[in-house]
Amino acid sequence: MQFKSSVLARVLLVLCLACTLLETRGQVIMGQIVDQSTGQPIAYVNIGVVGAGVGTVSDDQGMFRLRIDDLPDDAILRYSMLGYQSIDQELRQVRQAATSSDHTIRMTSIALELPQITVNPRDYKAIRAGNELTRPNLNAGFFYNDLGNELGTMVAIKARPAFVDQVNLHLAYCQYDTIFYRLNIYRTESGQPVERIYSSPLIIDYRGHQGEDVYVDLREAQVLVEDDFLVSLELIRELGEGGLMFCAGFLKDKTWYRKTSQASWETSNVGIGISVDIRQEKK
Repeated sequence: MQFKSSVLARVLLVLCLACTLLETRGQVIMGQIVDQSTGQPIAYVNIGVVGAGVGTVSDDQGMFRLRIDDLPDDAILRYSMLGYQSIDQELRQVRQAATSSDHTIRMTSIALELPQITVNPRDYKAIRAGNELTRPNLNAGFFYNDLGNELGTMVAIKARPAFVDQVNLHLAYCQYDTIFYRLNIYRTESGQPVERIYSSPLIIDYRGHQGEDVYVDLREAQVLVEDDFLVSLELIRELGEGGLMFCAGFLKDKTWYRKTSQASWETSNVGIGISVDIRQEKK
Protein backbone atom coordinates (compact mmCIF):
# COMPACT_ATOMS: atom_id res chain seq x y z
CA MET A 1 0.00 0.00 0.00
CA GLN A 2 2.83 2.41 0.83
CA PHE A 3 4.51 1.52 -2.49
CA LYS A 4 1.31 2.26 -4.41
CA SER A 5 0.88 5.56 -2.56
CA SER A 6 4.45 6.54 -3.37
CA VAL A 7 3.98 5.75 -7.06
CA LEU A 8 0.70 7.68 -7.11
CA ALA A 9 2.37 10.69 -5.51
CA ARG A 10 5.12 10.66 -8.12
CA VAL A 11 2.60 10.38 -10.94
CA LEU A 12 0.67 13.34 -9.54
CA LEU A 13 3.89 15.34 -9.24
CA VAL A 14 4.81 14.61 -12.87
CA LEU A 15 1.31 15.59 -14.00
CA CYS A 16 1.50 18.85 -12.05
CA LEU A 17 4.86 19.67 -13.60
CA ALA A 18 3.54 18.81 -17.06
CA CYS A 19 0.51 21.04 -16.56
CA THR A 20 2.74 23.90 -15.43
CA LEU A 21 4.92 23.46 -18.50
CA LEU A 22 1.91 23.38 -20.80
CA GLU A 23 0.51 26.50 -19.15
CA THR A 24 3.79 28.28 -19.85
CA ARG A 25 4.43 26.93 -23.34
CA GLY A 26 0.84 26.86 -24.56
CA GLN A 27 0.15 30.49 -23.87
CA VAL A 28 -1.88 33.31 -25.34
CA ILE A 29 -0.30 36.73 -24.90
CA MET A 30 -2.31 39.94 -25.00
CA GLY A 31 -1.30 43.56 -24.82
CA GLN A 32 -1.42 47.03 -26.32
CA ILE A 33 1.05 48.91 -28.50
CA VAL A 34 1.39 52.66 -27.98
CA ASP A 35 3.57 55.54 -29.13
CA GLN A 36 6.45 56.10 -26.69
CA SER A 37 6.10 59.90 -26.79
CA THR A 38 2.35 60.45 -26.97
CA GLY A 39 0.97 57.32 -25.35
CA GLN A 40 -1.52 57.03 -28.22
CA PRO A 41 -2.39 53.53 -29.52
CA ILE A 42 -0.66 52.45 -32.75
CA ALA A 43 -3.00 50.67 -35.15
CA TYR A 44 -2.07 47.78 -37.45
CA VAL A 45 1.40 46.99 -36.10
CA ASN A 46 2.89 43.73 -37.38
CA ILE A 47 3.65 41.25 -34.60
CA GLY A 48 5.39 38.02 -35.57
CA VAL A 49 7.86 35.36 -34.48
CA VAL A 50 10.97 35.66 -36.66
CA GLY A 51 11.26 32.77 -39.11
CA ALA A 52 7.97 31.20 -38.07
CA GLY A 53 4.43 31.31 -39.39
CA VAL A 54 3.12 32.76 -36.13
CA GLY A 55 1.93 36.32 -35.96
CA THR A 56 -0.89 38.85 -35.97
CA VAL A 57 -1.65 42.56 -36.40
CA SER A 58 -2.77 45.03 -33.74
CA ASP A 59 -6.30 46.43 -34.08
CA ASP A 60 -7.30 50.08 -34.46
CA GLN A 61 -6.77 50.57 -30.70
CA GLY A 62 -3.32 48.98 -30.70
CA MET A 63 -4.62 45.84 -28.97
CA PHE A 64 -3.35 42.40 -29.95
CA ARG A 65 -3.74 38.75 -29.03
CA LEU A 66 -1.31 36.01 -30.09
CA ARG A 67 -1.01 32.31 -29.30
CA ILE A 68 2.61 31.20 -28.88
CA ASP A 69 2.20 27.47 -28.29
CA ASP A 70 5.20 25.13 -28.59
CA LEU A 71 7.72 27.88 -29.30
CA PRO A 72 11.09 27.97 -27.49
CA ASP A 73 11.92 30.67 -24.98
CA ASP A 74 14.78 31.98 -27.14
CA ALA A 75 12.55 32.56 -30.20
CA ILE A 76 12.31 36.24 -31.18
CA LEU A 77 9.02 38.12 -31.31
CA ARG A 78 9.24 41.24 -33.46
CA TYR A 79 6.98 44.32 -33.43
CA SER A 80 7.35 46.32 -36.66
CA MET A 81 5.63 49.29 -38.26
CA LEU A 82 6.65 51.77 -40.92
CA GLY A 83 7.78 54.97 -39.21
CA TYR A 84 8.72 53.24 -35.95
CA GLN A 85 11.81 51.50 -34.64
CA SER A 86 11.24 47.74 -34.54
CA ILE A 87 11.29 45.97 -31.18
CA ASP A 88 12.66 42.45 -30.71
CA GLN A 89 11.92 40.41 -27.59
CA GLU A 90 12.77 36.85 -26.62
CA LEU A 91 9.65 34.83 -25.88
CA ARG A 92 11.10 34.24 -22.42
CA GLN A 93 10.74 37.96 -21.75
CA VAL A 94 7.34 38.11 -23.43
CA ARG A 95 5.96 35.26 -21.32
CA GLN A 96 7.12 36.96 -18.14
CA ALA A 97 5.63 40.31 -19.17
CA ALA A 98 2.36 38.67 -20.18
CA THR A 99 1.68 37.79 -16.55
CA SER A 100 1.59 41.51 -15.73
CA SER A 101 -1.71 43.36 -15.67
CA ASP A 102 -0.08 46.09 -17.80
CA HIS A 103 1.49 44.47 -20.86
CA THR A 104 2.16 47.60 -22.91
CA ILE A 105 4.63 47.80 -25.79
CA ARG A 106 6.00 51.32 -26.37
CA MET A 107 7.39 52.00 -29.84
CA THR A 108 9.63 54.95 -30.73
CA SER A 109 8.85 56.90 -33.89
CA ILE A 110 11.67 57.50 -36.38
CA ALA A 111 12.03 59.92 -39.26
CA LEU A 112 11.67 58.34 -42.68
CA GLU A 113 14.52 59.16 -45.03
CA LEU A 114 12.84 59.68 -48.39
CA PRO A 115 14.92 59.98 -51.56
CA GLN A 116 15.34 63.34 -53.23
CA ILE A 117 12.95 63.34 -56.19
CA THR A 118 13.39 65.37 -59.35
CA VAL A 119 10.70 64.85 -61.98
CA ASN A 120 11.33 65.69 -65.62
CA PRO A 121 8.28 64.57 -67.67
CA ARG A 122 10.31 64.46 -70.88
CA ASP A 123 12.51 61.71 -69.46
CA TYR A 124 9.71 59.31 -68.42
CA LYS A 125 7.16 57.18 -70.25
CA ALA A 126 3.95 55.60 -68.95
CA ILE A 127 3.90 51.78 -68.72
CA ARG A 128 1.45 49.23 -67.32
CA ALA A 129 3.34 46.29 -65.78
CA GLY A 130 2.47 43.20 -63.74
CA ASN A 131 -0.49 40.87 -64.27
CA GLU A 132 -3.35 42.61 -66.06
CA LEU A 133 -5.81 39.72 -65.83
CA THR A 134 -9.50 40.34 -66.44
CA ARG A 135 -11.19 36.94 -66.84
CA PRO A 136 -12.78 35.70 -63.58
CA ASN A 137 -13.13 32.05 -64.71
CA LEU A 138 -9.76 31.17 -63.16
CA ASN A 139 -9.28 32.87 -59.82
CA ALA A 140 -7.14 32.73 -56.71
CA GLY A 141 -7.03 34.59 -53.43
CA PHE A 142 -5.57 34.58 -49.96
CA PHE A 143 -3.94 31.29 -49.00
CA TYR A 144 -4.74 31.95 -45.34
CA ASN A 145 -7.38 34.15 -43.73
CA ASP A 146 -5.55 35.24 -40.60
CA LEU A 147 -4.32 38.70 -39.62
CA GLY A 148 -0.98 39.42 -41.25
CA ASN A 149 -1.54 37.15 -44.27
CA GLU A 150 -0.03 38.73 -47.35
CA LEU A 151 0.16 38.03 -51.08
CA GLY A 152 1.28 39.94 -54.11
CA THR A 153 3.04 40.18 -57.46
CA MET A 154 6.66 40.92 -58.36
CA VAL A 155 7.05 43.69 -60.93
CA ALA A 156 10.19 43.69 -63.09
CA ILE A 157 11.58 47.06 -64.21
CA LYS A 158 15.16 45.96 -65.07
CA ALA A 159 17.03 48.35 -62.79
CA ARG A 160 15.55 51.48 -64.36
CA PRO A 161 14.06 53.95 -61.85
CA ALA A 162 10.30 54.49 -62.02
CA PHE A 163 7.47 56.16 -60.14
CA VAL A 164 4.52 53.98 -59.13
CA ASP A 165 1.47 56.07 -60.06
CA GLN A 166 -1.31 53.52 -59.56
CA VAL A 167 -1.91 49.97 -58.36
CA ASN A 168 -4.69 48.02 -60.09
CA LEU A 169 -6.39 45.08 -58.37
CA HIS A 170 -8.22 42.91 -60.91
CA LEU A 171 -10.85 41.13 -58.79
CA ALA A 172 -12.87 38.06 -59.78
CA TYR A 173 -15.33 38.47 -56.92
CA CYS A 174 -15.63 39.89 -53.42
CA GLN A 175 -17.89 38.43 -50.71
CA TYR A 176 -17.23 41.14 -48.12
CA ASP A 177 -19.28 44.23 -47.44
CA THR A 178 -15.99 45.95 -46.68
CA ILE A 179 -12.48 45.11 -47.84
CA PHE A 180 -9.88 46.50 -45.49
CA TYR A 181 -6.28 45.62 -46.30
CA ARG A 182 -2.89 47.28 -46.30
CA LEU A 183 -1.15 47.88 -49.60
CA ASN A 184 2.60 47.25 -49.35
CA ILE A 185 5.41 47.94 -51.80
CA TYR A 186 8.79 46.30 -51.18
CA ARG A 187 12.18 46.83 -52.70
CA THR A 188 14.10 43.65 -53.49
CA GLU A 189 17.60 42.26 -53.19
CA SER A 190 18.70 39.16 -55.12
CA GLY A 191 15.11 38.62 -56.18
CA GLN A 192 13.70 38.64 -52.63
CA PRO A 193 11.48 41.27 -50.95
CA VAL A 194 13.47 42.93 -48.17
CA GLU A 195 12.02 46.31 -47.17
CA ARG A 196 8.85 48.36 -47.53
CA ILE A 197 9.48 51.50 -49.56
CA TYR A 198 6.20 53.42 -49.56
CA SER A 199 6.08 56.59 -47.50
CA SER A 200 3.02 55.77 -45.39
CA PRO A 201 0.61 52.89 -44.77
CA LEU A 202 -2.12 52.66 -47.40
CA ILE A 203 -5.44 51.29 -46.21
CA ILE A 204 -7.95 50.07 -48.81
CA ASP A 205 -11.47 50.45 -47.42
CA TYR A 206 -14.24 50.05 -50.01
CA ARG A 207 -17.76 49.56 -48.70
CA GLY A 208 -20.29 47.63 -50.74
CA HIS A 209 -17.70 46.65 -53.34
CA GLN A 210 -19.04 43.97 -55.72
CA GLY A 211 -15.88 42.59 -57.28
CA GLU A 212 -15.03 45.21 -59.90
CA ASP A 213 -11.43 46.26 -60.31
CA VAL A 214 -9.98 48.47 -57.58
CA TYR A 215 -7.63 51.31 -58.49
CA VAL A 216 -5.33 52.88 -55.89
CA ASP A 217 -3.89 56.26 -56.88
CA LEU A 218 -0.35 56.74 -55.53
CA ARG A 219 0.69 59.85 -57.44
CA GLU A 220 0.69 62.07 -54.36
CA ALA A 221 2.80 59.52 -52.45
CA GLN A 222 5.64 59.89 -55.02
CA VAL A 223 6.69 56.24 -54.63
CA LEU A 224 10.04 55.83 -56.37
CA VAL A 225 11.42 52.36 -57.17
CA GLU A 226 14.90 51.72 -58.55
CA ASP A 227 14.70 48.01 -59.37
CA ASP A 228 12.23 45.12 -59.37
CA PHE A 229 9.65 45.49 -56.60
CA LEU A 230 6.84 43.54 -54.95
CA VAL A 231 3.28 44.88 -54.65
CA SER A 232 1.22 43.07 -52.02
CA LEU A 233 -2.01 43.15 -50.03
CA GLU A 234 -1.97 42.35 -46.31
CA LEU A 235 -4.99 41.43 -44.19
CA ILE A 236 -4.99 43.76 -41.17
CA ARG A 237 -8.60 43.63 -39.96
CA GLU A 238 -10.96 40.76 -39.19
CA LEU A 239 -13.42 40.59 -42.09
CA GLY A 240 -15.52 37.61 -41.01
CA GLU A 241 -16.90 34.99 -43.38
CA GLY A 242 -16.33 35.55 -47.07
CA GLY A 243 -13.54 35.77 -49.59
CA LEU A 244 -11.61 38.11 -51.86
CA MET A 245 -10.52 36.47 -55.11
CA PHE A 246 -8.40 37.83 -57.94
CA CYS A 247 -8.55 36.97 -61.60
CA ALA A 248 -5.70 34.51 -62.10
CA GLY A 249 -3.69 32.83 -64.83
CA PHE A 250 -0.79 30.53 -65.60
CA LEU A 251 2.42 31.60 -67.35
CA LYS A 252 2.16 34.95 -65.57
CA ASP A 253 4.32 36.56 -62.90
CA LYS A 254 4.28 34.30 -59.84
CA THR A 255 2.25 34.99 -56.72
CA TRP A 256 4.30 35.72 -53.62
CA TYR A 257 2.73 35.01 -50.25
CA ARG A 258 3.50 34.55 -46.57
CA LYS A 259 1.47 33.72 -43.51
CA THR A 260 2.74 36.48 -41.20
CA SER A 261 5.07 39.47 -41.30
CA GLN A 262 8.10 37.50 -40.05
CA ALA A 263 7.46 34.27 -42.00
CA SER A 264 9.49 33.41 -45.10
CA TRP A 265 8.10 34.37 -48.49
CA GLU A 266 6.85 31.54 -50.71
CA THR A 267 5.74 31.51 -54.35
CA SER A 268 2.98 29.93 -56.44
CA ASN A 269 3.06 29.38 -60.21
CA VAL A 270 -0.46 30.80 -60.50
CA GLY A 271 -0.31 34.55 -61.08
CA ILE A 272 -2.95 36.86 -59.59
CA GLY A 273 -4.43 40.00 -61.11
CA ILE A 274 -2.31 42.84 -59.74
CA SER A 275 -0.85 45.36 -62.17
CA VAL A 276 0.75 48.78 -61.77
CA ASP A 277 0.92 51.98 -63.79
CA ILE A 278 4.44 53.38 -63.65
CA ARG A 279 6.43 56.24 -65.15
CA GLN A 280 9.83 54.87 -66.07
CA GLU A 281 12.99 56.56 -67.24
CA LYS A 282 13.47 56.30 -70.97
CA LYS A 283 16.50 54.42 -72.24
